[in-house]
Amino acid sequence: MKVVVQKFGGTCVESEANQLLTAERIMEAKDRGLYPVVVVSAMGREGQPYSTVELVRTVRRIHPAIEPRDLDMLMSCGEIISTVAMAHLLRTKGYETTALSGGQAGLITDEYYGHAHIVRINPELLLSALQEGHMVFVAGFQGITQDHQITTLGAGGSDYTAVALTHLIRETPKLPFGEALEVEALQIFKEVDGIMTANPPSLREHGGQPCTIPHVTYDECVAMSRLGAEVLQQQAAEMARKHHIPLMVRNFRQADSPSTQVSPSRAYAESDHATAIVDQPRLLVLDLDTEDPRLSLQIAERLDRARLTFYQVQTKEAKVRFAVRPLKYRDVDTILRQILAGRGAKADINAGDFALVSVVGEALRQRLSAWAERAEAILTDSSIRIRGTASNEISLSYLVPEGQRKKAVSSLHKQLVLQPAS
Repeated sequence: MKVVVQKFGGTCVESEANQLLTAERIMEAKDRGLYPVVVVSAMGREGQPYSTVELVRTVRRIHPAIEPRDLDMLMSCGEIISTVAMAHLLRTKGYETTALSGGQAGLITDEYYGHAHIVRINPELLLSALQEGHMVFVAGFQGITQDHQITTLGAGGSDYTAVALTHLIRETPKLPFGEALEVEALQIFKEVDGIMTANPPSLREHGGQPCTIPHVTYDECVAMSRLGAEVLQQQAAEMARKHHIPLMVRNFRQADSPSTQVSPSRAYAESDHATAIVDQPRLLVLDLDTEDPRLSLQIAERLDRARLTFYQVQTKEAKVRFAVRPLKYRDVDTILRQILAGRGAKADINAGDFALVSVVGEALRQRLSAWAERAEAILTDSSIRIRGTASNEISLSYLVPEGQRKKAVSSLHKQLVLQPAS
């Protein structure tokens, strides 16, 4: 039995027309002799009735503070609704289907509400449904603890569900009654033609147009996810890299649309072009007034343990500066108060005035200094103020004023992605 895991984002199921297009992609897999395991996100985005944002608003209208356990229970409903709807749609077209919640699919997580990690999978129901020849629909973004409490896997968690299920099936050589089991490359369906060289809205204001990247490495995928690209949830990207899970990102609207392959390496890694420019808008920036060298390490460890994405940037003023997403302001504020209490240190907080713009690509590996010199010259020539820098093996990041973010993206994209290094 050959299985393919297909993950469909919220846009893919937000309307009746999109649900029909999604059904076509599922039926095409079945036509090729594959057995689909379909992971579905909640329907649509902010403003639509069953989106996660709107579900949360229904209780926060009563009071903004809600118990994390209860919030996860509520947020899991969106994926369950879309999963049942899609399973029902395919059943009306003559297919045998089984709809499963994350817990029913056997995704066991730790007890970290809001950003749980999968610790194991008990796949009995999933494998039994495959054994019976059913299309299996699994609600993404959710699991259960050992004590049967519902948890969610963080923003973009349906990607994590899909990668975990693909890994499970790869590691399961046979079905319960002995039939051999194989799995094809994971298919991630979105409303764009794969992974792009930049976020289209960030280029549009300056007349730029991104391109679809035909192939990225796992390291590039992880870096782009962490730095703000809506490529793949970071936890999912890291799991795919760890287990070398092949995957492709494609547009759900067309059977033969362009796509991006994600795999360990690519032939043109020595290119003089950067792979992508990634931007993270409206960041919360924390400046610490301290000479204690251990303080930044302590804060970084606490933020990491709290599963908060953060960026520690270097400044010319030698300040300790962190940038975090503003949605987590309360969590960050609590951590800072706990650490700074009684230590005589202060933190200045600027909300939403900064953005992170990053150059990502295998071409930067072992050549960061040369790329940094060129990137900083481009930003300087474009009158972009650099308020801090950060880097890793294949990325360079620049903290810039939010009002200059799109101009920075456009300038770097034009000269580092579209044009080769001189």
